[in-house]
Amino acid sequence: MSNTRKDFEEMVDVALWEWLSPHAARARVILVGAKLDLVDVGIALTEDNKHLVQSWIEDGWLRHPTAEELSAWNDNKEKEFTSLVVPPFVLARIDS
Repeated sequence: MSNTRKDFEEMVDVALWEWLSPHAARARVILVGAKLDLVDVGIALTEDNKHLVQSWIEDGWLRHPTAEELSAWNDNKEKEFTSLVVPPFVLARIDS
């Protein structure tokens, strides 16, 4: 596991909504608030750190897209997200 952080850092990339939308349709996109680092979230998921992940969910820093967001992004398939794939999920950075 010692290479996980470095591996994840190398995997962070920009993804268009067009690429993410099929994953969102299967509830596999997790939005990550600006307060959190994508790599830290990826590591917490990989290590099954339920308490930390649950606290982020309760604080609103991790969540699924709302119906309104999905609708807006489906109308703007070129919208870009900084993202990280952590199977079976795709983490996507949001501004708020």
